[in-house]
Amino acid sequence: MKTTAVIATLLALFAVSACGVKTSGVRTLGGETYTITVNDLDDTTAKGTALGLAEHHCNEMGKALLVTKIFKQHQVRYRYDITFQCVEADDPRLENPEYETIYRSQ
Repeated sequence: MKTTAVIATLLALFAVSACGVKTSGVRTLGGETYTITVNDLDDTTAKGTALGLAEHHCNEMGKALLVTKIFKQHQVRYRYDITFQCVEADDPRLENPEYETIYRSQ
């Protein structure tokens, strides 16, 4: 599990540095809740980078990623705002996670 997380993080960081991905970095909203924003020309890269960096943030604390909201916007670039929590691995919310997805295209 840790090896997979390290590899995913390295790939996400490589994508950020090599492909012009723009990221806000992880920001605290309060308590166990965080947010990250990622922009890229490629939809898959933007979403994968956002989720990879969120997962890495939680893994560093020895916790699991629980996504609570995904906001996707597409103009010229794809923008993903991911709101998430870092929870214990046995948290029951991880079995059937519920999150809101918002999509806006302009």
